[in-house]
Amino acid sequence: MINSKVGDTVLRDMCGVKMVLEVSVVEGDVVSCGPWTFHRITGGEIDEDLGWDGITLYGSFIVD
Repeated sequence: MINSKVGDTVLRDMCGVKMVLEVSVVEGDVVSCGPWTFHRITGGEIDEDLGWDGITLYGSFIVD
């Protein structure tokens, strides 16, 4: 579970490539970091265009 709040930094991992992101919005089960959106429980990226729901299918994830 991602417990970060707005202004905190998280680490995004996509196939081993890591990127530091700042949390911009936390709302319900969604954490947004600029243009990226993640599921707060799993940390998985949500991208409707790619069919990623952040739970069963995702291409990157965040950890705090």
